[in-house]
Amino acid sequence: MKRFHCISKTIYSNYYSDLGDTELTDDSTLENIKIKVIPNEGIHAKLEYTITIKFQEEDNWPLIYIDSEIFDKIKTNQYLQNQGKTGNHKGICIKNLSYGYNFKKNFREICNNKWENYIYYLIITFNNIQDFGKGNGFKSKSIIDLMH
Repeated sequence: MKRFHCISKTIYSNYYSDLGDTELTDDSTLENIKIKVIPNEGIHAKLEYTITIKFQEEDNWPLIYIDSEIFDKIKTNQYLQNQGKTGNHKGICIKNLSYGYNFKKNFREICNNKWENYIYYLIITFNNIQDFGKGNGFKSKSIIDLMH
């Protein structure tokens, strides 16, 4: 409840206005927060996309998914079919703040233990294609093609 309150409060207070327009979708829940973003600049400048954050146990990394016209073209079939090596796909890997990284430590060091900073970091990451690499749900060759 605390995470949802903090994130929704910052969205409704225009905390991210320097990055673009943000809004919670109607189908957001305490466990699955969906944020529509229309950024001012970057690869998605003026193009809407949706970030979905699926929370797991407390003090554990959330799973991060993105629904974007640009990224839909370069997503792996595994990601699109929600197939991971074992079970569901773990979402988009963002260095230091996703699956395989020490979330609690990095959340404290990178985001100052604040969910509003975490969302800020996500939006900036999704607007900068060079922050992605192979193995996170995107086809690496296609990412290079998008950069040129």
